[in-house]
Amino acid sequence: MPIFDPRPKTSLEDFFDREEELKAFSKAIRFSPLTLVLGLRRYGKTSLILTGLNVENVKYVYVDCKSLPAGMFGPGDFAELLAHAISEFSRKHRRLGYTLFKLLRNIKGVGIGGFQVNIDLRRFSSSSLIDILSSFEELGEEIVLVIDEAQELRRMTRYRADSILAYIYDNLRNIRTVVSGSEIGLLYRLLRLHDPEAPLYGRAYVEIRLRKLSRERSLEFLKLGFKEYGVKVPEETINYIVDTVDGIIGWLAYIGFKMVSQGEYSREVVDNVLSGASKLVLKELESFLHLRPLAKERYLTILRVIAVSGEASWTNIYNFAEAVLGKIPKPTFNSLLRNLVDAGFVEKIGSTYKISDPVLRRAIARLRKP
Repeated sequence: MPIFDPRPKTSLEDFFDREEELKAFSKAIRFSPLTLVLGLRRYGKTSLILTGLNVENVKYVYVDCKSLPAGMFGPGDFAELLAHAISEFSRKHRRLGYTLFKLLRNIKGVGIGGFQVNIDLRRFSSSSLIDILSSFEELGEEIVLVIDEAQELRRMTRYRADSILAYIYDNLRNIRTVVSGSEIGLLYRLLRLHDPEAPLYGRAYVEIRLRKLSRERSLEFLKLGFKEYGVKVPEETINYIVDTVDGIIGWLAYIGFKMVSQGEYSREVVDNVLSGASKLVLKELESFLHLRPLAKERYLTILRVIAVSGEASWTNIYNFAEAVLGKIPKPTFNSLLRNLVDAGFVEKIGSTYKISDPVLRRAIARLRKP
């Protein structure tokens, strides 16, 4: 797979820049019942996971929680996503698939049609979800369950996701779970790993955290990618890309892919690509704000002052927000700022705050002022 291919990488050769993290992940999926893969949006979490699973040649069920419905949802909605993942697993591993389907047929609310698992939401219950997961234990083979962008499960009603993970950890010895998240603070709120009253408290786990590429690695990544396509890109343009996206591998690959597709390699093209990318990041922000309609203007005001400033102190953000919106109780303001950090839109560096994604920062700075 070419290095600029926008799809998640699946081989070590396509993911040369993460050798250290890959080694840690490969070891974890062999020995740890629970592995957390953490990193902000477009840091390469999914690529790391798929690469490690394929390199180690382990059987896995991959559940992408980004596909869950907006707003609150029930266990049956998650089960539908899991059912799709099981169908994919069964088509890939036919022998195990046949055995698994025999087990699933006996579960209330689950049906089998061809090589497809179907969920009847009218009959499905929380216990049915546990029964589906327990079916894997009866296969007698080690399987990795990947729950990608698992922080989305915080919106599930009637059943807590950390209870499900604790059940797998304690009872299903053949399943190793990989949980990934780009909204790291929200994921930790969901898992409650350090809460003595929580189901997962005291369970051992491995944490792998991805970070931005260094400037040198970013330059290397772009040059190798353009070399693959046999194109010569001006050094000035390559440096401009690296300076603009600040080591985020997803944006490096996205810009490279777009430039190669268009056959143009100037700064103007980079700006045009980023203009289109701004729509994507603003849509992600809108999904966050959709769940918090009453505080939307407060969140946008906080983001705007940070974006325009580049980096801003707590005091500067607070004073600006009060000047625009009127009196805000400090506990309320702290909660708003913490939510933005937990959701991955803002990061705290020392005593200042910045927008974590440079593309989002550009987009917010250009938004209409209140």
